[in-house]
Amino acid sequence: MVQAAHTNWGGGKGQGVKADDNLVAALCLKCHYEIDQGKELSKEERQRKWHHAHIATIAKLCDQDSWPIDVPIPALTIDPQLSHLQGH
Repeated sequence: MVQAAHTNWGGGKGQGVKADDNLVAALCLKCHYEIDQGKELSKEERQRKWHHAHIATIAKLCDQDSWPIDVPIPALTIDPQLSHLQGH
């Protein structure tokens, strides 16, 4: 089962408020828990794992032409492997 895991680091997130829906990563339940509340990973490791999954999620959606055309690709994902997707 896959869940949309919102970022915990910015993106409009606040107490009781989730980050923007375009700042998600497709994660299994176990990985989502580990990134959100897990104690086995450092904060930096959790951020890195979420970011990697986020980039993969955005890339997959764009490759499948499933990313909404009127929703900008989040700046958080802008790195060399996604730069060709801007303005798709």
